[in-house]
Amino acid sequence: MTDGTTMRGQGIRVVMAAVWLATLSQQVLADAAAAADGSLGRAVFKDAHDPPSWQALDAAARARYDFGHAVFNTHWLPAGTRDAARIDGVGPLYNAGACDSCHTEGARGRGPLADGGVGGSLVVQLETPGASSAAPDLNSGYGHVLNTAAIDGLAPEATVTVRYQVRSGRYADGTAWQLRAPQYTVSDLRYGALDASTVLKPRLAPPLFGAGLLEAVPDDAILATAPPAGAAWQDHRGRRTLGRFGWQGGSVSVRDQTSKAFAREMGMGSSDIPADDCTTAQRDCRAQPNGGEPEVADERLAALLEFQRWLAVPSLGDADAVAPRGRRLFADLGCAGCHRPILPVAYTDPAGHEVRGTIAPYTDLLLHDLGPGLADVDLAGRSVPTRWRTAPLWAVAYTARAVSPPTLLHDGRARTVEEAILWHDGEAQAARRGFEALPADARRELLDWLAHL
Repeated sequence: MTDGTTMRGQGIRVVMAAVWLATLSQQVLADAAAAADGSLGRAVFKDAHDPPSWQALDAAARARYDFGHAVFNTHWLPAGTRDAARIDGVGPLYNAGACDSCHTEGARGRGPLADGGVGGSLVVQLETPGASSAAPDLNSGYGHVLNTAAIDGLAPEATVTVRYQVRSGRYADGTAWQLRAPQYTVSDLRYGALDASTVLKPRLAPPLFGAGLLEAVPDDAILATAPPAGAAWQDHRGRRTLGRFGWQGGSVSVRDQTSKAFAREMGMGSSDIPADDCTTAQRDCRAQPNGGEPEVADERLAALLEFQRWLAVPSLGDADAVAPRGRRLFADLGCAGCHRPILPVAYTDPAGHEVRGTIAPYTDLLLHDLGPGLADVDLAGRSVPTRWRTAPLWAVAYTARAVSPPTLLHDGRARTVEEAILWHDGEAQAARRGFEALPADARRELLDWLAHL
């Protein structure tokens, strides 16, 4: 296929996507107006260090929630640490020693603020084209994630640094804007070189607010508005299952996402994934003792899942009262086509009752191509086709305040919501161009509305 044919094909897909988004945005706006106020899942966070549940919990459920919060904040120790009780087993190779180190009390992680090391909240996943995700020697012996920390006596797998290049542009009214484009370098590789075709996938720890409610959205409700190939299907335990967690929908449940994080980013096995991410090439890693079988005891994993599933979404007031035109602008630009305001949920409450309701997460939980600017890149510098799960917006305002200054998008490159919008392309090209064409007062009102979601 020639480059010209490829470009024409991409242009057709963009136009089709724009038509689909424009039609759907009107539908979801009508749904939002007719539905409940979307307050299900919301709560006021009076103390950021004591995040509330979105559901009233009885004494037993509250105890499990609090225990799960304690597990979330636990700083795990290396296996064999004296008097470590049941909190040992981190590593030998890892990125962070506690869930809270990356997801600060449920908020998103902090990405790099300047050139230099990427820090623990931004992990670099690895992908080798054609390799099975379950392959034991995936990615030339480095596993699923580059581990940039190690227990005493071992060296980290590698060092990852980032350097930003400035991109400039102007709105239709002449107002200037700037973006920062990241370039990643991997050095100090402990176990040999990576193949040039290896894809680097920098991923910032996402917020966990409302995760239990996103898990409770029925598959049919997600698939009802799916564009072609938009669903993130995963092979999970031998079944074709809809992925809805992770930046690319790679995990099918809160449990699946948590077990993977334990194994790949903390080096800790659980009943679901007993082995950590050490490969057969990493003999020094495999020779280390473990923290038990499993390292994350079942009752601790269960409590941690309870905490995540009942963790509320921060409420910051009435966005429509602050910026009356914001919701209409959001829909008219086509943003609501992917960031769907309303989704149904069906779940079982702590008393065992089946409950149905609606939430306002501003996501469709589907995958979309957002253009080459946001695509992953291999070690040879080639962009690869990349589709992203629509990020929920319902905690974006709180997250931006809790981790200030914020670092948004999958790798933290955007320093404001405005920058995040300007990075949108591909299927979202028409929406971004519409935003760029708005007069300054309309842009500001839309951003003020988003700042209170």
